[in-house]
Amino acid sequence: MYKNLQRLLAALALLGMHAVSFAEISAATAEALMRKSGVWAQLGDIAKQVTAGVAQSPAVAALDAEHIKRLEDIAATAYEPARLRQTFLQEVSARMSMPQSVDAFKWYNSATGQLITRLEESSSASLSDAQRAVDVGNKVLAQASAKRYALLAQVVQATHAAESSVVMQINSTVAVAQGAAQASSAAPQASELRSMLEAQRPQMVAQTTGLMLTLFAATYQAADDKALQHYVKFLLSKSGSTLSTVMNDALDKSMSAAAQRLGDALSEPAGTTRL
Repeated sequence: MYKNLQRLLAALALLGMHAVSFAEISAATAEALMRKSGVWAQLGDIAKQVTAGVAQSPAVAALDAEHIKRLEDIAATAYEPARLRQTFLQEVSARMSMPQSVDAFKWYNSATGQLITRLEESSSASLSDAQRAVDVGNKVLAQASAKRYALLAQVVQATHAAESSVVMQINSTVAVAQGAAQASSAAPQASELRSMLEAQRPQMVAQTTGLMLTLFAATYQAADDKALQHYVKFLLSKSGSTLSTVMNDALDKSMSAAAQRLGDALSEPAGTTRL
């Protein structure tokens, strides 16, 4: 189950590959940026990805159909697109400046920006089959030139995808545990669980870096080396770097809030779920 969750959260980190700095923009501008970047559409895919993960998890294999349906319903409600988008939008609106949003729109309106966004949206839409993406990525990497491999590694590094994915894994796991702890005295305390996971962070980042490289190889296989070079150049720019940071943080807040809702609902008796 952990590996399935890790793959899902790592792949979801693809969503954090866009964004900007400190200041403030209107909610309308933030929404327009989310739509242009593809994040708006991608956040709409998460609920079905999480419910698919529940259905495929070995941990629920022994449950009856009624309990599995309850878990799927809870997950779908906790990760409802409107809720994810609202949390994400508030973070972007509060932390982006108008000049940075102008730079971001310029990138997303460019031919390369549009190509990258299409590929990321396509990848997000198919995340329910994460193993297939891993298999495709491994094949692509096996055939990649040294230059191509280096470019993909630069994208992983410039987006801070591995680090952000691990932060999401830790925060989401702790958030679910907080809710579970309300229903069972045997459940680990959130502070203890966080300490344990933080101690494993270096190993988690190292493992996730390799996973992200594989997933990126699959995601961007239709983009040529020149397109990836342009992408890396944007990501390393001041606006591009800040954009990635804000988008990663916004995704983390959205996912953590959803995980908290999930954990709270799991602690409620069947039929009394409050989300």
